[in-house]
Amino acid sequence: MKKIGIILMFCLLAQPLWSQEQKSVARQAEEYYLRYEYARAAGLYKRLAAKKKVDILTLERLADSYRKINAYEEAANWYAKLVAMPEAQPEDGLYYGDMLKSQGKYEAAKAAYTQYAQKTNQQQQVADRIAGCDIAAQWIQNPTRDYIENVSSLNTARSDWGATWYPGGVVFMSDSLRRGILDADSRVNKNLYGRSKRPYYKLYLADSSNYGHVYISDLSAVFNQYRYHIGPVAFDAGYNTAYFTVTDPDRRIAVQKEKFKRGITIYGNRRLELFISHKNDKGKWEAPVAFAYNKPAAYSLGHAALSPDGHTLYFASDMPGGQGATDIWYSEQQSDGKWGVPQNCGAAINSAEEEAFPTIGPDGALYYSSKGRVGLGGFDIFKATGAKAQWSNPENLRYPVNSAGDDFYLVSKQNGSGFLSSNRIGGHGDDDIYRWASPEQTITPIPIPVLQIPLEATVCPPYRESCIYLYNKQRGIGWCFTAGPDGKFTTKLEAETDYVIRLTRGHQRDSIEFNTRGKKGPEVLQLAVCPEKQYKTGTTFILKNLYYDYDKSNIRPDAARVLDSLAGILQAHPTMRIELSAHTDSRGKSRYNQQLSQRRAAAAVNYLVQAGIARNRLVAKGYGAAHLLNHCKPGVKCTDAEHEENRRTEIKILHE
Repeated sequence: MKKIGIILMFCLLAQPLWSQEQKSVARQAEEYYLRYEYARAAGLYKRLAAKKKVDILTLERLADSYRKINAYEEAANWYAKLVAMPEAQPEDGLYYGDMLKSQGKYEAAKAAYTQYAQKTNQQQQVADRIAGCDIAAQWIQNPTRDYIENVSSLNTARSDWGATWYPGGVVFMSDSLRRGILDADSRVNKNLYGRSKRPYYKLYLADSSNYGHVYISDLSAVFNQYRYHIGPVAFDAGYNTAYFTVTDPDRRIAVQKEKFKRGITIYGNRRLELFISHKNDKGKWEAPVAFAYNKPAAYSLGHAALSPDGHTLYFASDMPGGQGATDIWYSEQQSDGKWGVPQNCGAAINSAEEEAFPTIGPDGALYYSSKGRVGLGGFDIFKATGAKAQWSNPENLRYPVNSAGDDFYLVSKQNGSGFLSSNRIGGHGDDDIYRWASPEQTITPIPIPVLQIPLEATVCPPYRESCIYLYNKQRGIGWCFTAGPDGKFTTKLEAETDYVIRLTRGHQRDSIEFNTRGKKGPEVLQLAVCPEKQYKTGTTFILKNLYYDYDKSNIRPDAARVLDSLAGILQAHPTMRIELSAHTDSRGKSRYNQQLSQRRAAAAVNYLVQAGIARNRLVAKGYGAAHLLNHCKPGVKCTDAEHEENRRTEIKILHE
């Protein structure tokens, strides 16, 4: 799954043999799939599956790709086609049942599991899955008295999870990559995580302000300095020691090399490691040190949890000697302060499948997620009492704590309140953070002011991946927003109030002041978040998220949204003239790349003309590989990510 905690993370591909612009769709799809870049692979395999003649391997990889990124409905639709084919693999039926169950389609899932068991004589393998389907309706009809509420102020359309307390607020992890608020010392990886086509997870701190909003900031460059995923993080009782998970920070790769057909070569996996940081006398986090038992060449180790006395460290790992795929382990602190050899928490806790996301309650109870016990969906949250390798039988926390989706990372306070994470239906995005309270604890809703003025802000391209900090001058509080794929963000404002938007891009700082005086809802306040100095003659910027299909120049729906935003900026600046240029990487023949880039630039200009922009204000220019942004010249070995940096669309202001 895409959460950074289960088994293996990510592959690094050797230099591709052909230009990406000239590869066949089938070959490109295969390369993405073998590199675990499932979101990218799914899009290409879906194109192949639309053809009249399609081989079963394409369908299997398409269904598998959707399953690996938790696209349950899409995966189930393709598995349904697969299981109807006589040459389908038996496990396709098992996965089909899992995808149906994760959507809450329990009767259909039960039928799929039963059919799988009959074909394979593996009744025991699906016994707990079928039992979960049988008991799901009963649990949903008779919910526990636990209180669950989506934390809207933390969640985005992306993945947000792993919330835990920290002085002044809450620490959580997100792949929304709010670059504008990351410390200047943080090494932000501009590339996307191939598995999900999203940025890498970073750790953020959200303060506990009033009025239902939060101000979000970088937790620390000490944590967010690593190139790939960071989080989750656990702290000791005094918040003086942090135990946090990272994905292969030193870019270690397994030595083993596997060769696949047609000459594709991939290298080993990036795995999880645990790091520890201490605060110094000045209250600053010191340079992290690696946990003594990390071994990324052989296994993953992460998701730390600390006992109340601070002397037992729990974590998840697929190291040898476990009960199944991933297990919960522990290490005891020795008299010299070092951590002892890891021990397995035992069969009472661990199963033959995946256990992960351990946390320890203030009373020492273990909360963790499992796929190997009777439950409502994928990962269910369980609770057990005990310590080390001696535990009670785990208790499923049932509905509404658990759902048909994945439910994980429950943290609790002494008063029985806390947070959990879930990708259940009805959230804001993929994974969301939920407030939780036990039946004995009641959560008092946070009072919020009257917000009656709708704001729709259009953010200019250079700032779309930055923090758009909206500050209420009367109340002295502010909130961080990020633009959506269409370059917009929406919220509601107080009437008769002065606001300022602060923008940060590298070392550049800008601000836009406005107010709601005399405004009344429901009329929407339209605002262009585009500092004037961004549009001086000669200014050049890259259009983010403007992509084309393989060897095509037609405008896709997602690219159309980007161009719509650009059209809005041009309409707001009626005297502006621009050059819209398309660029390729250095692979392939230069003449081919130049012609392709020219077609793409012309297609974008034609779209803008149809949107009402005069053609004499637009110049289409294809530069091919003439203006590379990095060292990836012809003949130089570069990764796909490095080549991707050169495949871009740029705007140059010819006249203000």
